[in-house]
Amino acid sequence: MQDPLRISLIVTGIGMAALFLALFVLYCLMYLMTALLRDQPPKTTVPTETDESQAGLDTARLTAAAIAVALARAETDLIETHASTPSSKHSHWRALHRQRQLSSRLTKRKRP
Repeated sequence: MQDPLRISLIVTGIGMAALFLALFVLYCLMYLMTALLRDQPPKTTVPTETDESQAGLDTARLTAAAIAVALARAETDLIETHASTPSSKHSHWRALHRQRQLSSRLTKRKRP
């Protein structure tokens, strides 16, 4: 029987070689996958009626977003105005929590 230290070093060397070989194979597979699945650059097209209607739709979306932001700011200002009046029945803590609820509702909504 051979020296146990020599056997353990041989087994360790074989294991390390197998590990690095497996990592190299994994790296090559990942490289090939990213090379094959890379996004293609968009092709330029001639503007048509659909592009014009898409531009109108984008403008409508931007207008709707601007209106939504204005309404949210107005509601926030309204809450702050009510919280700052001394005759208000609600405390500042309640106004703070209402404002947090409003802001969390606005951030939780997902856009289509």
